[in-house]
Amino acid sequence: MPSIHRRSLLAGSGAALLGAAGCTARSSSPTLAHWVTVYLSDREATYDVTVTVRDDGGDAVFEKDYALSDSNEADEDAPFPKSAEPETVVVTVDGTRFERDWPGFEQPGLPCDGSNSSGIELWIDSGQDGSPTLRMEADCQHVTME
Repeated sequence: MPSIHRRSLLAGSGAALLGAAGCTARSSSPTLAHWVTVYLSDREATYDVTVTVRDDGGDAVFEKDYALSDSNEADEDAPFPKSAEPETVVVTVDGTRFERDWPGFEQPGLPCDGSNSSGIELWIDSGQDGSPTLRMEADCQHVTME
């Protein structure tokens, strides 16, 4: 029959291992991500916007719908996996389609350094004739999937 001292040692060791396992899981580093930010420049306008980012095979690696208005004028840092290799950005604003290349090394500040990843800011505005316009800017910042 095992001694009480041995049982105590086994129970204490098991609890310590479980506690250490929990600490290890919590300290794992978050996964870096590319990101998309959408802004409404003309606060008097309202737009239904769809943003799709595609890889070189044409597969969507990011897709999100937005209803932009004065009360919902921005959506910042929507992430998608850094492992994705974005090639094309397709933005549809109230039925008007815009297509741009994902910014690459030719942009100032790219590629990103250290723990920063590349992303885009999309600025939706109204042209002089009232039709939607799009301005896209590349940037680097620290965004994670969590």
